[in-house]
Amino acid sequence: MSAGTLSPTMRQFVDFLGELGPRWGLQADPCRVHAYLYLVGRPARQADIAAALGLDVDAVAAALAYLTRWRMVSPADPDLWQVGGDPWEMLMSGLEERRRDEVAPALATLRACHAGALRDHAGSPSIARRIGAVLDLAEDLAAIDAQARRLSPQVLRRMVGLSGRAARFMDRAFGPRRGDRS
Repeated sequence: MSAGTLSPTMRQFVDFLGELGPRWGLQADPCRVHAYLYLVGRPARQADIAAALGLDVDAVAAALAYLTRWRMVSPADPDLWQVGGDPWEMLMSGLEERRRDEVAPALATLRACHAGALRDHAGSPSIARRIGAVLDLAEDLAAIDAQARRLSPQVLRRMVGLSGRAARFMDRAFGPRRGDRS
């Protein structure tokens, strides 16, 4: 396959991830660039990425800068870019960046809202309880996340794989839950 040529299957995969990314709060073009680099499995030049994806070189440069910030790409030399080949490592890197950018500010905001609701004597006590319930949930999820980060990627991968196999077994044995579309 020459530089700049995508098979129909590759195009479908790249476009799918470009559409999926924004649903998870990620930018579309960086997701497409990342998917392309993942599929080709070797370092690629910005111009080749741009040609393959139908993007201008400036858009690719911006996507690579975004992906670099997220630690999802690395330069192989000044104009060659690459990604790792392990989807788990890519996922964990992305989750770590989301965690760094979002968890602490979210907890701080929820704590401030809860404290404000407790001080607000004019408001209903149910407001403080409701905000407190969301705060408790967020703190519980942050605590679970902190403990999960103590596990090695290999152990976490095995745990998720085992859980997925168990869930698929339950679907085959008992059928999907009511309301599940899968």
